[in-house]
Amino acid sequence: MFPLRFCVRLIFVIAIAQGSMVAAQRLKQLPPPGIEIDAEQRRTLENRVDELGHRLELLAVNDDDAARWMPDVEVLIRAVRLALDLDGFYRAKDPTVAEQLLDEAERRLAAVAAGERGLRLLGLQTQPVNQPQLLVGGFRSQIDDSVQPYGLVIPSGFDSSDPKPVRLDVWLHGRGDTKTEIAFLDERMQKVGQYSPAETVVLHPFGRHCNAFKFAGETDVYESITHLRGLIKVDSRRVAIRGFSMGGAGCWHLAVHNPGFWFAANPGAGFVDTIVYQGWQDSMPFDLTETRQRLMKWYDVLPWVTNLANTRTVAYSGEVDKQKQAADRVVAAAGKAGIELDYVIGSGMGHKIDPPSATKIDAVIASWADQPRPSPRTEIDFVTYTLRYHNVDWLSVTGLEQHWSPGRVTAKIVGERNLEITTSGVTRLKLDFRRSPWPVIPGSVDVVIDGQELSVQDWDEADGIQVELKREADWSVVEVIDNRLRKRPGLQGPIDDAFCDGFLFVAPSRPASHGVVQRWIDREFRYAQQRWKRLMRGEVRIVNDTELTTEQIESNHLICFGDLTGNQFLREIAGQLPIRWNRDDLQVGVIHFDPSVHAAVFCYPNPKNPSKYVVVNSGMTFREFSNTSNSRQIAMLPDWAVINLGDDDSDDIFPGKVIADGFFDEQWKLRP
Repeated sequence: MFPLRFCVRLIFVIAIAQGSMVAAQRLKQLPPPGIEIDAEQRRTLENRVDELGHRLELLAVNDDDAARWMPDVEVLIRAVRLALDLDGFYRAKDPTVAEQLLDEAERRLAAVAAGERGLRLLGLQTQPVNQPQLLVGGFRSQIDDSVQPYGLVIPSGFDSSDPKPVRLDVWLHGRGDTKTEIAFLDERMQKVGQYSPAETVVLHPFGRHCNAFKFAGETDVYESITHLRGLIKVDSRRVAIRGFSMGGAGCWHLAVHNPGFWFAANPGAGFVDTIVYQGWQDSMPFDLTETRQRLMKWYDVLPWVTNLANTRTVAYSGEVDKQKQAADRVVAAAGKAGIELDYVIGSGMGHKIDPPSATKIDAVIASWADQPRPSPRTEIDFVTYTLRYHNVDWLSVTGLEQHWSPGRVTAKIVGERNLEITTSGVTRLKLDFRRSPWPVIPGSVDVVIDGQELSVQDWDEADGIQVELKREADWSVVEVIDNRLRKRPGLQGPIDDAFCDGFLFVAPSRPASHGVVQRWIDREFRYAQQRWKRLMRGEVRIVNDTELTTEQIESNHLICFGDLTGNQFLREIAGQLPIRWNRDDLQVGVIHFDPSVHAAVFCYPNPKNPSKYVVVNSGMTFREFSNTSNSRQIAMLPDWAVINLGDDDSDDIFPGKVIADGFFDEQWKLRP
C-alpha cells in the first residue's frame, strides 16, 4: 500500500536507527525513595498541612497584596506537602524538621495578619545585628506557578533603611540526591554557607533540586534574583555568580552564557562538558549523531569560553580533586584565546575548599567589587550558538546564519559617538543603551560594521541609542518591526527550551487514529507529568483541548499530546504545521512514515500565537539515564523527531527508536 514509505522506512532503520546500549536497564531514581515515617506523625503532618493551607487561602482571598506575601508562607507548607506526596523523608529528623517548618508558616500567617511584609515577614531583625542573619523565602515561578524556595544570608550590620545598593553574591549549591525542599530549607535556616563576605547579601537558589542549574533550574536563578530586587536594593553592577561541585558546573555555564550579567564568576570543581566528564571518548552509550553533537553545544562550556572576556573569573580546584580537570581545561582554552583567568588551587585538597584558598578568593572578588567595570562597557567580545543566550550589556544578537554554529560579534565604542563592530555567523543585531545612556549628547552615531559605514538614528526619545541592524546582501537599519516567522531570542528551539518558561499541558479529547500510537501517547503523557513533578519539583498544569482559553494560548507554551486529529487544538492548526500527520500518512518533508507504528515529536511557533511554542508529544527530553550524573542532563532531541513504536519502543534514554530527527532552519522550515 505504501511502497515508497516502507522503502524509506527500511533505509532509515538500517542507516540511522538510534538504538540504545542501555535499553531496559534499571537506573537510579531521582530523588530516591524516602524512608517510612511513623503513621501518627504522617497523620499529624497531613492534618497540619491541610489546616495551614486552608488558613492561607482564607487570609489571601480578600487581600489585594496577597501575591506579594503568599509565596513566603506557602513555600514552607509546600515543602512538607511534597515530602508527604512524593515519599520525600530521608532522615530520621525530617518529620521534626517538617513540624518546625509548619511552625514557621504559622508564625508568618500571624505576622501577615499584623501587617508584616518583605524581609520583616521572613524574620529580619528590626535593628542591625552584629552577625549574619539567615532567612528563607519563596517566589512563584513563571514557569508553572509553583512556589520555589531560596535562602538568604544577610550580612552583619545590614540596615534595610539604608538607600545604598548592596553587592549580591549568588551561591549555587552542590548535588544532593536527597536534598529536596525540607533538607534545603533546614540547611539554609541553620548554616551560613561556604562564603559570607562583608557588606554582601548571599542568595542561595534552590534551582529545582538537582539539575546543575540548567533548564528550569537556570530560569529559577534569575527569577530568584528578580524577586530579591523587590526586597533589597541590589547593586546591578556588583552581582557575582559562585558555586562548588554541581554548583561549580552551574556557575561555569551561567558565566559563559550570560557573562555581562556578572561582575565576577567563581566556579569551583564541577564539570564543563558531558563526553569527557563521563569518560565516553571511546565508547558512547548512544549513537552520537551530528544532531546530538550540535545539541551538546547548549551546555558544554568550552565552545563558549571566549565569553569570559566579558566578566572576571577566579576558578578553584582542589589539588587532588578528580574534578580538577574541568577547570584545567577551561583555563587552558581561555589562555589559548588570550584570556588570563585567576586560578586558585587548594594545596593537597580533594573535593573541598580549604580556608586559605577561600580567603584568597574572597579578597580577589572584593577587589573587583571595589572597581566595577565602566558603564557602558567600551568593548564586547561575544559568541553564541543559540539565541537563548544572546546578550551582553548593550549588545544583543537577534539572528544567526545557522543555530548551533558559532555567531560571533566584537564591538567597541570609539570616541564620543562611534562604534566599530565585526561579525561572523550573525544576521541581526540590537544596540540598546538605555541602561547606560550613550552617547551622552543625543543624536545619531556612526557605526562601522564589517567594514561598512552606517549613520544610525535613535529609535525613540529614551536616553541612550536603540536600534536594530540586519544583514541581507549588506547591513542596514531595521526600519519596520519584522514579525515574519524566524528563529529569534526566546523562540529558537529545541524542544527542551519550551520548559524554561511558562507552559501548559494540553490533553487530547479524542484518541489517536491508531491504538499503538495512542498507547505510546498515554505513556509519554503520564511520564512527562511525573518527571516534571518529581525531578523539577513543579506543579503540573493541565487543560483539556476542548477547554483551552484565549488567555491560556496567549500566556503559555502549549505542550500538546495526541496526533494531529485526536487533539482538537492540533487539529485546528494542523494545516499550518510543517509536519503532516493523519490516519493514512505521517510526512516530514518528502519522507513518509507508516502512521500506525510511528509518532511525531516536535516544537514549532504556535500559529495562534507565534511568540510561544506548540510542542507535540514531549516533555523534557532527558530521561532516567540522566539521573546518575548532572552532566547527563542534556537535551536529547532537537526541534523534531520521528519515533518508531516497535515492541521494544522505549528505554531510559529516548522515548522510542528515533529513526529521523533534525532542526528546522532559521525561518522554521524543514531543511532539504
